[in-house]
Amino acid sequence: MDFIAWILLISGVIGAVLPLLPGPLLSAAGLILLAQSHTISTEMGVYFYIWAFVGFLFFLADYLLPGFIAKRGGGSKAASRGATIGLLIGLVTGPGMFIGAFIGAFIGQYSSNNKVGKSLQSAFLATLGITLGIIGKLIYTLSAVALVLLLASI
Repeated sequence: MDFIAWILLISGVIGAVLPLLPGPLLSAAGLILLAQSHTISTEMGVYFYIWAFVGFLFFLADYLLPGFIAKRGGGSKAASRGATIGLLIGLVTGPGMFIGAFIGAFIGQYSSNNKVGKSLQSAFLATLGITLGIIGKLIYTLSAVALVLLLASI
């Protein structure tokens, strides 16, 4: 069971960067498996459960952050949707998820208002939201691995 938990933790770190894998959820699942393990004390298990809950919050924030930042900057829902679609297309077709998100948000916003300046601003903010989400997920998943290594060595 510990082996599967480690696979989930490592997959979580990979999923923090790849949008097709739910990184924080994979890491949280690994932490919960380790908390259920007989090799971990009950006190350490509590830390794992708490950090798994934090991972669930990161998972939710990852989906809400790009739209929230774009909307706070005056962007439309079309810009947020365009950023998400562009991110996935950019990841699959090759130009990259950041370029794809930027282009998708630009097209989505431009289709709403036909203003280049506003569309560029929305595209930048949506891409910033995606970037911040990735950074947050990466910090969380690496922290989950560090937590396991730290508590397992005690």
